[in-house]
Amino acid sequence: MSVSKIPIQNIYYLLAYAWDHFHGGEECDIDPTQCPDIHNLLAMLLGNGVRRLATRGIDKHYHAVRETTAKLRGRVEVLESHRRMTHVSGRMICEFDELTANTLPNRILKSTCERLLASGSQLTVENRQLIRYSLRLLHDVEPVRIESRLFRRFQLHRNNRHYRLLMHVCRLLHDVHLPSEQAGGRRFKNILEDETVMHQLFENFVRQFAVRHCRDAKVSAMQIVWDGEWEEEVGAVLPIMETDVTLNRPDRKTILDCKYYKHALVSRNDRYRLHSSHLYQLTAYLQNKSRDQGWATVEGILLYPAVNHQLDLDFELLGHRIGIKSIDLDRPWSDIHNGLLRLLS
Repeated sequence: MSVSKIPIQNIYYLLAYAWDHFHGGEECDIDPTQCPDIHNLLAMLLGNGVRRLATRGIDKHYHAVRETTAKLRGRVEVLESHRRMTHVSGRMICEFDELTANTLPNRILKSTCERLLASGSQLTVENRQLIRYSLRLLHDVEPVRIESRLFRRFQLHRNNRHYRLLMHVCRLLHDVHLPSEQAGGRRFKNILEDETVMHQLFENFVRQFAVRHCRDAKVSAMQIVWDGEWEEEVGAVLPIMETDVTLNRPDRKTILDCKYYKHALVSRNDRYRLHSSHLYQLTAYLQNKSRDQGWATVEGILLYPAVNHQLDLDFELLGHRIGIKSIDLDRPWSDIHNGLLRLLS
């Protein structure tokens, strides 16, 4: 299976779990004519999300405004108005709070919609109309130059949690928005071919799937401490060991490392072998974590999407049970769901 041929409905499930937007028992039916690829899927999620925001009322905040006006409002700066002689023309300097939709998340939404229309991203007619309609709904919002730091400035809380999915969509589109070969142009890189982006997505999907369905386990991304002794300057340069997914059950501990690669095995001298670095990393996790009380028999799993090989290997290494597994993202979602449940149980 090629990673570029993952069914669009399965991509939706990956995104929904990874972004903690999946509702239990929810069935998804994505129209492949409206969403032939992931960019159109993201455009549809963005457009429908903006439309829902407008229905419930787009979030607005109070912003401090200072202006010279003939209509007195808020706090009137009498001394400064006289010093600048604005009163001569019947105008005064006023400071007041104004309720506006020109907030950071709304500005990010508008700029992302503009990018989708301007980047030649091959939107379907339906999605292009949807994004244009979204821009009309955001007519009183100013665009903003989107940079990665903007997403760190956005603070999610109870009153704006309905923006979470939309901000994830905007962030993903920003991460793959690249300069085009055409002078001054921009384009969206094929997300499914970007191993860095898809690795993070795949990892988050597996972790959130485990959080939702492995209720008997404490699920986390755990930092592991190196087992050894050293001076302070050595500790300062040691790499950080952090697992992708750790399942902590009273009677069983499992460290799961997710790998999203176009080729799960490497070819050498006409033979296929595991990526040595992947196995080295997993065994380092197991050996160091096993020193902690209660973790002596910790197990390890390397998990790949099935792209060119179906992997289902079990063996023992350095006293630890290890599994090399894959899940076929080209299968019906019910098969993926049940297969991942068996793997994590």
